[in-house]
Amino acid sequence: MISTTVVSNTIQPRFSKKLLDYAVPLLKLMEFATLEDLPAGNGNTSVTFFRPPAPDLSATGAPAALAEGVAPTNYRSLTMTPVTVALSQRGQVTRVSDVTNTVGLIKFLNQAIELMAAECALDVDTYVRNILVRGIPETTGGSTTLASAFSRRYAQSTANFAGLAAATLANGCLTPVDLLDANVAMKLARAPSWNGGEYVFLAPPQITRDILNNSEFREVVRQNYADKIFKGEIGKYHNLRIVEHTNPFQEDETEGTYAATFSGAGSNTTGLIYPSQVIGKGSFGMVKMNALGGNPLKPQVIINDKPDKSDPLNQFVSAGWKAYAGATVLNTGWGINLRAKSRYV
Repeated sequence: MISTTVVSNTIQPRFSKKLLDYAVPLLKLMEFATLEDLPAGNGNTSVTFFRPPAPDLSATGAPAALAEGVAPTNYRSLTMTPVTVALSQRGQVTRVSDVTNTVGLIKFLNQAIELMAAECALDVDTYVRNILVRGIPETTGGSTTLASAFSRRYAQSTANFAGLAAATLANGCLTPVDLLDANVAMKLARAPSWNGGEYVFLAPPQITRDILNNSEFREVVRQNYADKIFKGEIGKYHNLRIVEHTNPFQEDETEGTYAATFSGAGSNTTGLIYPSQVIGKGSFGMVKMNALGGNPLKPQVIINDKPDKSDPLNQFVSAGWKAYAGATVLNTGWGINLRAKSRYV
């Protein structure tokens, strides 16, 4: 009998040219950044913003009673607070051999470029996220400078990180009151808002799960909320527009140190802690120089398919991107890292 086993050497494999879908992260941070360009030829590798003083009735030269015929002796001065953003280069490159690029069933170069574009977006989002949470990028190493990051609050009015780490999931998860308190804190900081008094709450699914599971939140959304402004928005509560993303910072035992997994050691025996950002307009910014590789949010792809000294026979095609940019917190009081645990297990 002739079977497939007997004639296996004559059976040709069939490959599908249609690639399967891959996981694409949902990234939202840069939608809310203040963007600034650094023109070429300025002799600078950084940009300095200036924060004007807030109204202060206790300052020298503040409004005061005047005596008839007597000139004031105290004059209001104006002191600007500088905020400097240093730019640095980041990039990525890939190579595809000339043979592979010519005979390959799959367009490997196109797929590599698509992958690098996704990784560029994830890299920029992670870089900015770490600055908002830690005060400095994770890649720089050294100790965190939390005082330069957004201000901090902890779920269910917990006093500090240690208290949250020791809390159970039920006592450490986010509640509607936490969103109300965050909204009040932003108002007291006089943080600029969107749409006449609204702030944005950026949170991962682990945190929005606990919000959506709350009956009080669901009822408010059902009765009062219809229009969505931002992509990925799931609802609004106490003037906070809740927007989901899938690139959260997460902590285990040490505040400001990223933890890839939960160790279960020390005081934290119940789960990871997620800092979610409450953002006001102008709370953080990014500076870029288009002359050196283009906008990191829309990177310019550089393809080299010509022979040169490093590849005289044109044995491969290289492709990559680079960007020259930097980010910083512009006003620590106009953003909050609201830390909470998640009941999602």
